[in-house]
Amino acid sequence: MSETTHPGSHAWLCGVCQQAGFTPRVLQDVELESDLLSFVADDLGVALAREQIKRLAHPGVVFRPLAAPLKADYWIAWHQENRSKALHQYIQIVKSNAARLH
Repeated sequence: MSETTHPGSHAWLCGVCQQAGFTPRVLQDVELESDLLSFVADDLGVALAREQIKRLAHPGVVFRPLAAPLKADYWIAWHQENRSKALHQYIQIVKSNAARLH
């Protein structure tokens, strides 16, 4: 994934691959996960993707779980003065899901 849309993704990918004993050869970054699936479907390589991407089913792509699941850190940020009810509901959803995973 592109560092523009997914900061830190390249370092994470390289670290995960190095732990598995190899260095990835990244020839193209993508901005969107749907583009990632298109590259895989066009036989341009393979991808490590979050499990939720399976919902973006794409012809020609086969999803396979890894032998050992990987984890990545995610963050959310918002302007502290934003009083949007929708924002605060979203924050609560993220917090409750994060608590459930730990």
